[in-house]
Amino acid sequence: MRDTYVNIDTKKEFVINMPGVDLVDAVIPTSSHVPFDVNEFELANLKERPSKKVKAPGIEGCYAWMEFQLHSMHEETYDGFPYLLILGKVVHLEVDDDIYNPEDGSWDLEKAKPLMMTESNQGMHFCTGNDIGKFEPYGACLKMVKTSYHGV
Repeated sequence: MRDTYVNIDTKKEFVINMPGVDLVDAVIPTSSHVPFDVNEFELANLKERPSKKVKAPGIEGCYAWMEFQLHSMHEETYDGFPYLLILGKVVHLEVDDDIYNPEDGSWDLEKAKPLMMTESNQGMHFCTGNDIGKFEPYGACLKMVKTSYHGV
């Protein structure tokens, strides 16, 4: 079992850190399978950041942090592989002031340079995202189509 799973299961809380591309080399070791007594923060030379609402620390240097209380965990096996879905309730979200626009709630992706990863058969490919300049209000996704369920 991984440290992350054990910590979430026992402490019932967790933090999702959102690193930028500048932390790519530091976050890779945190995904390694290491003995429980190995501190991943020390292994990766990362600094802990105190959280606001949970005891679990965040990672200093990220552009955003989401703190969660555990809601539930669901374990399954599919085609012989174990899967785990962890659901949590966000109790605190914090975004670096340089990234967050208080006027409209948007994030500056050019400054954040969010670290992303895709996988292939050979390994992990790291990348970032870009703002493509397209905006739609939430209502554009939620347009209701008037239908009748009574045959009328």
